[in-house]
Amino acid sequence: MSYVVLLLVSVGVTIYALVDCWRSTDDEVRGLPRPAWILLIILIGPLGVPPFGAAAYLLFGRPTATLPGPRRVVAPDDDPDFLRQLDQQRRKAVTDERRREQRERKERERQERAQRKEQRKNDPDAAEGQSPPS
Repeated sequence: MSYVVLLLVSVGVTIYALVDCWRSTDDEVRGLPRPAWILLIILIGPLGVPPFGAAAYLLFGRPTATLPGPRRVVAPDDDPDFLRQLDQQRRKAVTDERRREQRERKERERQERAQRKEQRKNDPDAAEGQSPPS
């Protein structure tokens, strides 16, 4: 029973190494050329327990993880530039809203003054605070 489990693990590691080698480009694989690694994985494959070909590829031939350049990816809520831009947009929106409200208020006041002026022109007695004669 344990031999069957060991054989299944050996086959799984070999298949993983073979697929990983197959999907890698020639310049990513280290040590030997990619076709040589594929032959090594297949020939010294799952029949040997542990699978030495797959283990050798995974240790010595597998592509190394490349570190990103100097710029690292930052979440938007941690990015100071994004937060600064967001704050500027928020402040601009508040300022624009205040300006719009001031313009509307001034326009209403201007219209009210024009209405009062028109009322005074049409009804001079009401403008002086006297009631019209009865």
